[in-house]
Amino acid sequence: MAFKQHLFELWSLLIDMGGWTLVALAALSILTVATALVSVVQIAMLQPHSYRSGAAQDLRYHIEKRKKAGATRVQIEESATIVVRGFLRQARTGFRLLELIVTAAPLLGLLGTVLGMIDAFQAMQAAGDAVNPSDLAGGIWVALITTAAGMVIALTAMIIHALLDSLVESLRYRLECVATDALFGNGAERSDYRSETSAQNDVLKAGAE
Repeated sequence: MAFKQHLFELWSLLIDMGGWTLVALAALSILTVATALVSVVQIAMLQPHSYRSGAAQDLRYHIEKRKKAGATRVQIEESATIVVRGFLRQARTGFRLLELIVTAAPLLGLLGTVLGMIDAFQAMQAAGDAVNPSDLAGGIWVALITTAAGMVIALTAMIIHALLDSLVESLRYRLECVATDALFGNGAERSDYRSETSAQNDVLKAGAE
């Protein structure tokens, strides 16, 4: 019962300070935090802590399956690239939403300020000669709260997006290492492939000349 009372008081405070716009901004802030937590968990689940865990195991299994099917090395590389892209797309699930919040939060805050300014000037017009400058200043101050809140939320979402993007890049690197290890196996095989690729490039260059 006490929790409901506190929640109602917070709700009333938000409406009094910035109207429904501030309530919407509060919802965006909660959505930002929730999206960040879900993305972190998602990336952590995909993160290959070893070559035999999580996405790494699935990637190695896919490459080994393609090898047994007799696919060429180029075909295996292309197939592995598609698999890695799928994992990265899964890791970036909440990125679009964060980008939307970065764009929408300042605009929503500015809208709240404009609406608050309209209310303040309407009150000033209704008061006529009896207008109190302190009341006008108070109305403007309340109206500007939504702009500040929108900027804070957008900045927070932008920072979270950048941090999550760095985690995804780390995931990409680890998956590429796993794919390289599964594809080439030992160093000798990798060296043979490099020599083969270099020879093919030399032939292509000679043909072009």
